[in-house]
Amino acid sequence: MSDTPGFMSRLFVSGALSFVLIGVLGAIYGVALPAFTRAYGLDTGSASLILSTHAGGGVLAVLAVTLGVRGLGSRVSMLFMAAGTGLIALMINWPLTLLGSLIAGAGFGLIATHVNRDFLAGFGRKGPGMVGLVNGISGVGLIAGPLMYVWAGGSITIVYAGIAVFALSLIVLYKGEQAAASKGGLPSILHWRMGILGLNFIAVCLEMALSGLGASALISLGWSENMAAGLASGFFTAFLIGRLALYWLTRMIPADRMFLIGVAGTAASAGLAAAGFEAVGYVLAGGFVGLAFPSFFVWGTQLLGEDPRMSAAMLLSGLSGAAVGPFVFAALLSRIGLPQLFVAVAVAAAVLSVVILLVTGLTRRAIGDAARA
Repeated sequence: MSDTPGFMSRLFVSGALSFVLIGVLGAIYGVALPAFTRAYGLDTGSASLILSTHAGGGVLAVLAVTLGVRGLGSRVSMLFMAAGTGLIALMINWPLTLLGSLIAGAGFGLIATHVNRDFLAGFGRKGPGMVGLVNGISGVGLIAGPLMYVWAGGSITIVYAGIAVFALSLIVLYKGEQAAASKGGLPSILHWRMGILGLNFIAVCLEMALSGLGASALISLGWSENMAAGLASGFFTAFLIGRLALYWLTRMIPADRMFLIGVAGTAASAGLAAAGFEAVGYVLAGGFVGLAFPSFFVWGTQLLGEDPRMSAAMLLSGLSGAAVGPFVFAALLSRIGLPQLFVAVAVAAAVLSVVILLVTGLTRRAIGDAARA
């Protein structure tokens, strides 16, 4: 296999299959929440804690990379994924299941860090499009995940054991590399441009609300579990289409504008679902959600530079949103009701869209002033 960057290179094949893996894992959590509630006697809010522990593991792993901890290479990330999902598959008790999601989340965070950074740097001028493409390929896993759950008869053990085996099989694609060394210590948080990380944090909170709680919200609105799982696959199919489209869209539309389109489209789609068109609105939202993070990552790199710690900081903001988002929405929905998920997302995404519009205007003017100085 050629090591020259291209569609048959080790870099592309290993990164693509790794993102399929994390896509499967990310999608399974959402559709499996009802099964976790039954197996352990939990309510939906308590079961959604597994989404936060998964994201929390990612936060810890990416923070370790940001601090320059060595030895956290791609093989280690696969071992984390296999160990964590294997522990979930054992179904011993709820605390150990949460521990498994924490460990698997660490693997998830390491994979996302290495692949996004390596694709942006390794493919040169095609880097922004390739970041969108590989994030789009994760949509294959996001589509397959809910379908695998249905085909397995809703068996948590079968599905998570399969993910563990897949993770172990991918180790052979990676050489015995060490994670790329970076400067030690946290990057400076004093520069005003670091404030854009907050936009990504909120956007990912909204993404987690739809991808993690969307199926449960549909069930609460009267849809059957199988129908909700099917619509979740539709959501992730649209997600895949959106991310694959970035390979071409990034050549025509600036990254900051694509980020705005993603969030504003999410607001409109969630509003459609809230208006009673749940199936159309929920599935359509997947396409717009898919545009947001890769566009932000490219925009953030343009503003913050290519220091590996900055790449890790951007991923850290997203993983932090993924960890906090389920808590925030679980608390909110416990007051207003799970069926109001789409209303809450529509309102929050609309407000965020206005903020992004203002911030992108300010950053463009600041960059223009700096270039003229």
